[in-house]
Amino acid sequence: MKKIDLTKIPELPFQMSEAINQLRINLSFCGAGTKAIMVTSSLPNEGKSTLAVQLWKAMAQVGSKVVLIDADFRKSEFRYALGFRCNEKIVGGAYYLNGKASIEDVIYETNIENGYIIPVVSTVANPSMMLESEKFSRLMEYCRQNFDYMILDTPPLGAVADALQIATQTDGSVLVIRSGQTPRKIVQDNIQLLQRTQTPLLGVVLNGVEPGKGSGYYRRYYRDGYYANAYYSSDNHKKKKGE
Repeated sequence: MKKIDLTKIPELPFQMSEAINQLRINLSFCGAGTKAIMVTSSLPNEGKSTLAVQLWKAMAQVGSKVVLIDADFRKSEFRYALGFRCNEKIVGGAYYLNGKASIEDVIYETNIENGYIIPVVSTVANPSMMLESEKFSRLMEYCRQNFDYMILDTPPLGAVADALQIATQTDGSVLVIRSGQTPRKIVQDNIQLLQRTQTPLLGVVLNGVEPGKGSGYYRRYYRDGYYANAYYSSDNHKKKKGE
């Protein structure tokens, strides 16, 4: 299998690492049937991509065979944010969906033990037809058969319809919210959109919560059972544009 080294995955401070680990544990309680997990947000710059990568890494480090699927075909920044290094031309997921490569051609081993990735190497203006195709369904089924978990990073729900299309192929979603900044009405609307896909909302992750303070702004979601865990951010781990 071909390999991509990811040279820019940051090491998180202890508190942030523990929050990610707690999220991983909470998701494991969802049952053996929960393998394909979509990570999304309402708006750009809420930290969903960083969360997806760190959750993928945490799962791999405890021995789960897990594939990170970059499903943001319109504006992926993984190639630059993660520092891809490969000795040959990288063939992304769109090559398979367009019939130009096999499934095996677009799955790469990484330098994270047990961690694999299906990258995006060139943007697609309108990937809707690809996401609705039988090929995408076959890709998901192949990954279900060959991996313990699949983590899918998608565009924000408020930007395009891609995430809702992808959600129908998954076992549930994690919605990332930047605490105190994302309007509550937008969060409510997007939760309703996810519910219409008839796939579970596995958790809502508050990003940017100061330790010990929490946020009353989204406390209702905790009571409703949507809250998965807080993912703490700091000025040293600012999110890149488009995340």
